[in-house]
Amino acid sequence: MSRLLRMIIAALVSMLAFVAACSPPPEDETAPTPTLSSRWPATEFYEVPDSIRDATIVWSAEPGIDLFSAEAKLFRAAQESVFIGWMIGLDYTYVGFKDSSGSKGGGGIFGDFEDDTGEGPFVGTIHGRIQQIIPTDTGFDVLGCVLSVGLDVRTNDKYSPSRLTDGEGGDLRSRFIRTVDPKSVLETPPTSSVRKPSSLHWQAPTGDQFTGWEVEGFVDIDPATAEKGRCVPWAKSLYPDAPAVIPRDAYANDEPPPVLPAFPGWPEDRY
Repeated sequence: MSRLLRMIIAALVSMLAFVAACSPPPEDETAPTPTLSSRWPATEFYEVPDSIRDATIVWSAEPGIDLFSAEAKLFRAAQESVFIGWMIGLDYTYVGFKDSSGSKGGGGIFGDFEDDTGEGPFVGTIHGRIQQIIPTDTGFDVLGCVLSVGLDVRTNDKYSPSRLTDGEGGDLRSRFIRTVDPKSVLETPPTSSVRKPSSLHWQAPTGDQFTGWEVEGFVDIDPATAEKGRCVPWAKSLYPDAPAVIPRDAYANDEPPPVLPAFPGWPEDRY
């Protein structure tokens, strides 16, 4: 082999080595591909799922109860998580709710919520009301109500009553048990309770609202308060003509129900 030919071959080898070094590594076909559902359950920041983005919650309270008090905020976060769990599944609830409440997925007899209902999107407004905050030796209890007459679910391009719907309101009762020093969880900066967010979309807290607490109960089963019709007057003040029971096939509208601005929302958080 001539000296010139050897020099040409050596140059070609060097060029091939350079190209190989600069080429991107081959893709790992075994690496998991991120999916939309991989964002849930959220572990740090909550992101509102698309299927409830056009639903809102409007809270009210009996005179003397501040919706921005630490107790009211904790109750609102817990019950909003319950509503989300009922609508689309436990994994989509607020950060920390599943662990603090000991809730189970899977549905049926042994699960508090389904893992994923597969339903939605939901459109409209749920109304909630805080009736009483009761201090206890270990924390506090909250009595409240929920009314979902204004919430529809879209199925086959029609808007029908959601499975949460009833015309007399549902009795709520939750117990919050303190697991850490109360000063580290109950002392919060004062926030004006008259701030009205303008967004119509679901508003959610970003981080874990349940640190330092265990949550027990979502529906009132206390014989002293349950089944007493305590939510009926409030429910009828909002929807006086709504029947006590609204079946899923009560209507199938072409247009969605109105969506009220969420209140009071979570104006101190990013949503």
